[in-house]
Amino acid sequence: MHYKASDFSWSHAEPHEAQLDFYIIPSKPHKTRCRCKTCGATVASYNSDTKCWSVWGAQLRRDAEGVIEDWDSVRPTAHMFYGTRMLDIHDGLGKWEGYENRSTRLG
Repeated sequence: MHYKASDFSWSHAEPHEAQLDFYIIPSKPHKTRCRCKTCGATVASYNSDTKCWSVWGAQLRRDAEGVIEDWDSVRPTAHMFYGTRMLDIHDGLGKWEGYENRSTRLG
């Protein structure tokens, strides 16, 4: 899931470095990744070229029943980078090789 920097905020209190490790992979210096200090899972990344945050969907806040909170505002519109998917999705949304409407549509 991708968000403009102006539309993104962390749900935990500052300083964010208390809960997250921020690191850059040398082959992608424009991307800063964020990893949970407790479990080590990557939760998000910031792209300084596009000024966008990417958030892993599994990291979204859920209620006691496991339902993603504020679903209407985060509901997906398509599946991007579908060629590298972990499983097939049959939900009627478009599937794209890269970014939606900027790459080859796969389905």
